[in-house]
Amino acid sequence: MTRKISDSQASRLRSAFEGMMKALFREEGASLRVEILAEPEVLDFIDEHAAILDTALPESGLTPSMRDSLSRSNWMFSGLKTFDELGEAFPSLVDETGRRKPFERFLNDVQNIDETYNRNYLRAEYNFAGASADMAARWERFSDDGDYLLQYRTAGDDKVRPEHAELNGVTLPKSDSFWDEYYPPNGWSCRCTAVEVLSTKYPQTDHDEAMRRGEKALQKDSRKMFRWNPGKEERTFPAYNPYTIRRCSGCDLSKLA
Repeated sequence: MTRKISDSQASRLRSAFEGMMKALFREEGASLRVEILAEPEVLDFIDEHAAILDTALPESGLTPSMRDSLSRSNWMFSGLKTFDELGEAFPSLVDETGRRKPFERFLNDVQNIDETYNRNYLRAEYNFAGASADMAARWERFSDDGDYLLQYRTAGDDKVRPEHAELNGVTLPKSDSFWDEYYPPNGWSCRCTAVEVLSTKYPQTDHDEAMRRGEKALQKDSRKMFRWNPGKEERTFPAYNPYTIRRCSGCDLSKLA
């Protein structure tokens, strides 16, 4: 299901971005401090960003415990993304001669960063958070009864990626390790799902064959970012994601991501 960020949400995030840039403008020194994440304006931005991702969670179908875990994942992801965003904006504080820019010029110069991170990237992240939450809710409802197997299914239309079509029809027990790596979503805008089927109606896929198909399906995921299971890990985003960066390797956000 395609989700959409509301105009009011986008407006609040734009306002929070400007506040965050005011906090960044106060920074001194040659490098960005991890401690800036504790500044009130930065925390406000993280909260607004995470609140948008939270609205992608389904209104029903999640246990309170899973909902809390997924919301926490949204907040940690938002914090990591915010630090990356601040790091990209930091060099814009000074002009080509090395002098500090006036705030209005600085704010104008970072609008492209706002557009990239908080419109373009956020649209994909919002839908990914929703897909992950939907699949986490399914995982909680799936039975451990041996009479049932899980079957991987694509959306079944002409938009299905050929690599994801490789996995269509894979049928294995919920306990099989295949689902640790190839449970959907398996990429940005992935629409694949998994459903319960009767073991008496569908033959079980050979485990090794399923793993070979999985490896082929995700061969373009060279960093192995999408080899995860949101239901088992209780996350909306993989621990390794575009914003898990070395600059934040020692901060609290990276430890909890």
